[in-house]
Amino acid sequence: MKRAALSLAALLLLVAPTAHAQQFEPKPLEPGQTILSLSATEQMNVQQDLLQASLRIEIDAKNPKEIQDKINKAMADALAAAKGVAEVKTSTGQYYVYSYDPNPAPSSVSPKEAKGRIQWKGSQTIDLSSKDSAKLLELAGKIQELGFVMGGLNYTLSPELSESYKDTLMTAALAKIQARAQLAAKALGKKGVDLVEVNVDNQGMVQPMPMMYKMARNEMMSADAGMAAPVAQAGEQAVSLMVTARVLLKP
Repeated sequence: MKRAALSLAALLLLVAPTAHAQQFEPKPLEPGQTILSLSATEQMNVQQDLLQASLRIEIDAKNPKEIQDKINKAMADALAAAKGVAEVKTSTGQYYVYSYDPNPAPSSVSPKEAKGRIQWKGSQTIDLSSKDSAKLLELAGKIQELGFVMGGLNYTLSPELSESYKDTLMTAALAKIQARAQLAAKALGKKGVDLVEVNVDNQGMVQPMPMMYKMARNEMMSADAGMAAPVAQAGEQAVSLMVTARVLLKP
């Protein structure tokens, strides 16, 4: 009984891979049939809708405890300012503290003297994103007033807006492939056209384009701050999608 069971298991191991491979093998072409590979790419420019900002707090001090205390307090203040702005998504970024010697000591200096020159530096970022640019820019200005510096401010295309154009681009690309297939069939004297395999390539669907960006101007002041709030202007971004297909041309 055990021997029979083992034999059946061994037979399944031998048969299963063969059956699996046969499942994906294309059928042999019939006389007069031709396989044609085609591809088409569709692209459109879309107005950017998502504004992103990254601000960081930077602290220099003699010891890491003082740096971390100041960073922690500054981040707490920044998060408190952002808490009341529901239209802006907020997250914290990289937090690091490190030591350095501003004037590297020569080899003749004692380790104790060299250690006395060591300085510490620390930084942490807070990241903002929103489709309401006015709310984000106002909040960014308030956070700058807390001692943060702007690390990046840019417009991009939100994933949901990019996704919304996928069906339109795919339909246009398939229509282009169908037209080319019909043209090829006519040129080769074929009468029938079937798409036997279609692949939609979504990788790299969003292709960034240069964004128009302006720093703060004197006339655009924060309501309760002494410095101007940052400003930004959205640009366009190219969205593309490629479709490849294997076409069967029939006599």
